[in-house]
Amino acid sequence: MKIFKKIALLILIILFVAIVVLGIWQHENIMVLLKTTNSSSESIAVEIDNGKKAFEEAVQKQYPSVISDLTAEEEKKLIKGELSVEEAVSILTKKYEEAPKNTVAKVSQTEIDKLVGERAIELYSLKAYYLGQLGQLEARVKNDYLSLPKEKRNLIGKKDLVAKYMSTAVGLLNQCDAKVENILSELKADIEKLNGDTSIIKTIREAYKNEKNLKKAYYIKLLEE
Repeated sequence: MKIFKKIALLILIILFVAIVVLGIWQHENIMVLLKTTNSSSESIAVEIDNGKKAFEEAVQKQYPSVISDLTAEEEKKLIKGELSVEEAVSILTKKYEEAPKNTVAKVSQTEIDKLVGERAIELYSLKAYYLGQLGQLEARVKNDYLSLPKEKRNLIGKKDLVAKYMSTAVGLLNQCDAKVENILSELKADIEKLNGDTSIIKTIREAYKNEKNLKKAYYIKLLEE
């Protein structure tokens, strides 16, 4: 039912409100708002998938150890609790073990490929963890909403839940951002020790920010529809 669809997306309302409260004029947030105005949820979903594929195809040419991320369907199952974080990490680990490894003559490049591949699976696993956390938070919000007296299951009731869980949602987002930056900083330092090309750091960072913003726009658009 449509009402349950909106309830299930309450956590994303929380995130969006937090974005607005904490700085609507930041560049990334303006891009999110523009995307929700000019695009449908279907077109944004396609853009997310195309972005992931383009990133993987471009990076895997130079770093064969970089695996493909979880599929959109696997991510949905993770958020719904139908797939555990441990199971998601197991899927990623199996992909990594089966991925081709760089066997170029230059030893340092082989080592860099291994480093990038290992950090990629670490980033994917980190995302899996936070998707799981958001799924649990979403379930709590939904349960709280359904526990309200019937007369309070309205816009005011939703706003109260937004206020209640806003800091938790923002905290999860900030934690994830910080951990991603920490992983990228460590990877950059390791590549520099081998005198390698660190441009991959910028590529990964931009792909992460792009997917994060597109997902914000996607879920906000679902609320409108």
